[in-house]
Amino acid sequence: MELPKVCDHTSVGVVARDDQGRILMIKRKKYPFGVALPSGHCDGKDYSLACFDEFETETGLKITGAPHPVTLKSPRKDLLCRRGGQYHYWQIFEVDWKGRLSPNKNETLGAGWYAPDEIRLLAEKTKEYLRRIKLSSQAEEVSWQKSLKESVEKEWQADPGLEVVWYEFFKELSII
Repeated sequence: MELPKVCDHTSVGVVARDDQGRILMIKRKKYPFGVALPSGHCDGKDYSLACFDEFETETGLKITGAPHPVTLKSPRKDLLCRRGGQYHYWQIFEVDWKGRLSPNKNETLGAGWYAPDEIRLLAEKTKEYLRRIKLSSQAEEVSWQKSLKESVEKEWQADPGLEVVWYEFFKELSII
């Protein structure tokens, strides 16, 4: 039996574009739910090595050449992860790739190429989700707060927008 992985507070994300400029994104099968860049924990690896592992594992595509790091103003994001972490230091890379898209069915609910307008629509959905989560915490009674939050989460999981961390990064990188 494999022991559960522990959060190492480092994560990597990968931007891959097709010949039309669309960005490859996956729909997460596990928490944190949402549409995201191929990404994940570094698990003790150097950021660039983790870039190869996460991208190839989640998409079935191969990175060609060296990944190009993206400069981030705020690489630390304070968001919970399923491994118990409360923050992560991120590095995002742009990559060239080859192969046929074959999303990992254990990791994703699918993958596709998203145009800027499609990403903006997902971002609007995330903005509304965050607004509703905030409102649920303002209900007068704790039982109402819990019920409202569960309802919002259930709707989100059925039809999510951008994963929250990517909503934050895409704003920073002027993608949305």
